[in-house]
Amino acid sequence: VQPSVLKILGRAESCSRALEGSGFVAAPGLVMTNAHVVAGTGSVSVVAGDQELDADVVVYDPGVDVAVLRVPGLQAPVLPFADRQGRSGDDAIVVGYPGNGPYRPDAARIRERVTLRGPDIYREATVEREVYILRGSVREGNSGGPLITPQGQVVGVVFGAAMDAADTGYALTVEQVLPQLERAVDSLEPVSTGSCVGAR
Repeated sequence: VQPSVLKILGRAESCSRALEGSGFVAAPGLVMTNAHVVAGTGSVSVVAGDQELDADVVVYDPGVDVAVLRVPGLQAPVLPFADRQGRSGDDAIVVGYPGNGPYRPDAARIRERVTLRGPDIYREATVEREVYILRGSVREGNSGGPLITPQGQVVGVVFGAAMDAADTGYALTVEQVLPQLERAVDSLEPVSTGSCVGAR
């Protein structure tokens, strides 16, 4: 799995921020991450092994909190999606680059699948998203990384942790993020990444 899970680096000059998070190869040359990982960025790159490659944001959805990057020259293998939804009690693994550190897998368990009603990343609109509530360690930097089965298949996209419970995290279901990936396949031009989160 590790070669397909990439560190995402973004520069948002408009608010003098360097952003970082995780992502994964969801289709040939396409990397999925969270929208809040690249919000307001003027330039984005991915770290694949010992290479840092320039990336274009071709899908940016601040409601669902998903972005898809097109990465010319990316050779990393596609991470397969699971062929069934996760169920309560399923073992899972959160993989990514927590704390902007090295690649790290952390054991997790799916507590339940729910439709969560809450704000978009700019706190300007209320959205509904199908998510997994996880028991496990989700830290800053894990955002955008995959939630995988013990067999290495993607069952969700990690997007946050509970403020009031250290062992609770959240991941978008595959069904929730597939429309953005399908849009990205035919999206060749970079799109706006809006403003920085918290800068409005």
